[in-house]
Amino acid sequence: MAAPNQSPMSSKAFPLSPGDSGMSLSSHQKGRVAWPRTAVMMAAWLEIIVGASFLIATDAQSQFLFGATAEGLAVIFAQFVGIALISLGIACVPSKVAGTRQMAVRGLLIYNITIAIFFAWVAVATMFRGVLLWPVVIMHTVIAITLFLVLRKEAY
Repeated sequence: MAAPNQSPMSSKAFPLSPGDSGMSLSSHQKGRVAWPRTAVMMAAWLEIIVGASFLIATDAQSQFLFGATAEGLAVIFAQFVGIALISLGIACVPSKVAGTRQMAVRGLLIYNITIAIFFAWVAVATMFRGVLLWPVVIMHTVIAITLFLVLRKEAY
């Protein structure tokens, strides 16, 4: 039976976080706590780098991944993937600051702004236009405005 003021749940299932017991962590325990953050940070930066390579060197990426260069609509999709991966990476970079939810909102805001601009450019500057292209531009613009307002409200 658990003592008063103690949870009957196992400490293995719900380990104490630093500062819960008033005791400091050993260097081994600090390493165990830090590795998930490091792994997430490395994965996030990898996504950012790969996304940038899709934007900067689309042909090289296509050649490396698929053995052929991107042509026509494939170039548009490769750039779309680049924007999405950069946004995903930004949203997933760990933060030491309280309110890490803001980072995810910022990533989504950047994604929606850039995708709206990108699809508007596709509609104006290329021959690749489907019936849903302009509605998608409008939708992403509305989402971006909404996310901007959410961030603005949370800043106060």
